[in-house]
Amino acid sequence: MVDLVVYRAEGLAVREGLDLYGPLNTPHGLAATYPPFAALLFVPFTYLPLRVLLGVGVAVNLLLVAVVVRLSMRLVDPGGRLGPAVVPAATTFAIWFEPVFTTMRYGQVNLAVAAMVLWDFTRPRGAALRGVVLGIATGIKVTPAVFVVYLLLTGRRREAGTALATAAATVALSAMVLPAATRRFWTDLVFDPDRVGRLENAANQSIRGLLTRLAGTRDLDLGWTAGIVVPSLIGLCCTLIAYRRRGDAWGLPACAVTGLLASPISWTHHWVWCVPIALLLWTTLHGPHTRAHTALFAGLLVFPSFLVWSVPHLPGQEWHMTDLELLRSSCYVAYGLAFALVAARPSRVRPTRAPRPAAESTARIRQ
Repeated sequence: MVDLVVYRAEGLAVREGLDLYGPLNTPHGLAATYPPFAALLFVPFTYLPLRVLLGVGVAVNLLLVAVVVRLSMRLVDPGGRLGPAVVPAATTFAIWFEPVFTTMRYGQVNLAVAAMVLWDFTRPRGAALRGVVLGIATGIKVTPAVFVVYLLLTGRRREAGTALATAAATVALSAMVLPAATRRFWTDLVFDPDRVGRLENAANQSIRGLLTRLAGTRDLDLGWTAGIVVPSLIGLCCTLIAYRRRGDAWGLPACAVTGLLASPISWTHHWVWCVPIALLLWTTLHGPHTRAHTALFAGLLVFPSFLVWSVPHLPGQEWHMTDLELLRSSCYVAYGLAFALVAARPSRVRPTRAPRPAAESTARIRQ
């Protein structure tokens, strides 16, 4: 649970007045990469013995898997067709999805962030302070800011404004407590993806990670950069189309996938959005559906297969992958692109024919 240990070290740095973004006492010399507001939330971690904290981390993340499943059901199945028994069953399966399992193994906050976003989006339209929790999530990890953009583009300006104001409040709070760290993060470190990790790492399941491995260099020229921008714009267009045709049930996961694809670094454990996607596709299979829906549901096997870990992950090895290894190292990217495209497709499914009345069937037989 290396990341949970890093979070504890960040909280300790705040308590002891150390440089939050300087050298910390962490495994492998890992550095703080989240905004200072997150470090303030990590301070309570320092009051628990490490062994106790690790146990609490496991228990909380197990609970969060169930919470994400329940909120995902609320998002994709507002009519309640899926019974309550689906929650424990889906939670059991979701634990073995690689992004979920790796989140638990590292002690990451991805499930908590996903739960916050899902909770905010599944509240009733017009609910008081809708957007506040999204703003807090953005203040913790920055990447949920993509959902603020989603709100703006889908015409929900009040919720977007609330989220932005809340995110700004988290920055203001951290600036009062940690002025130097706040200034350094938001003016410098937030623009430095190399601080987060090696772009070429096979665990980086973003378009940039894939193209970095293909190009054999981190310094991508204009042509390679276009390979990032164009699919990201396509994903954004697919997100908006999906929202207009099918609402947040498809639009929100498509937005999450687009953000993961466009981000410089999207570690495998960031892809916990595979859980609401899995439940969404499961609901489509219980009614009229297309072959594309069936193919996407079958494609979910890339997540419990742990296929992405079957390729080299050590420094320097990613530059020398075989074609088959490069293909396996891009499985989440490929799935994300496929999901975004299918989400934008019109629902061209044949309605299920109602059975003929018995009297009509008998008349036809006699004729």
